[in-house]
Amino acid sequence: MPLVARIPQSKPNALSVALSVALLALVLALAGCKKHEPGPEGDILETLRAPTVAGAAFDPHTLRGKPSLVLFVSPTCPHCVEELPAAQKAARAADANLVAVFIVGKAENAKGVLEHTKFEGTALIDDGTLRRRYGVRSVPYTLVLGADGRAREQFHGGQGEATLSDAIADAR
Repeated sequence: MPLVARIPQSKPNALSVALSVALLALVLALAGCKKHEPGPEGDILETLRAPTVAGAAFDPHTLRGKPSLVLFVSPTCPHCVEELPAAQKAARAADANLVAVFIVGKAENAKGVLEHTKFEGTALIDDGTLRRRYGVRSVPYTLVLGADGRAREQFHGGQGEATLSDAIADAR
């Protein structure tokens, strides 16, 4: 008679099922943060009109001729504050334009973030128009534009310097 080890089978309890579902949801959410896909249609530069943080008018046509990173951010978002220096390094290394669009908050809050991160790109204050036009529901949200102003890729969530550098190279 062969010896067969029998492993007791237990039924999952409600707590283990709930934890499994929560873990799966977390894994899917984190995977979604790195999601990238083609960006919105049309010439984004034509619509990128908002005042600068200093209150001056901004002419988006000054961005033509080079790829651009356009980051939609919030001054209270820690992921946005982390992403700004990474985007700046990627844009500087690729000789690309960099634009931060603050979608909420006051100019004073944005100025504090810009000073803290030593941001050197163009910084705009959105009155909600750009946020609605591009369906920005969470930040950071990044559009990678080609030299012609058309979106090549969009990213939801923080990406880091390497991913943004690759996206700029692909937009050339």
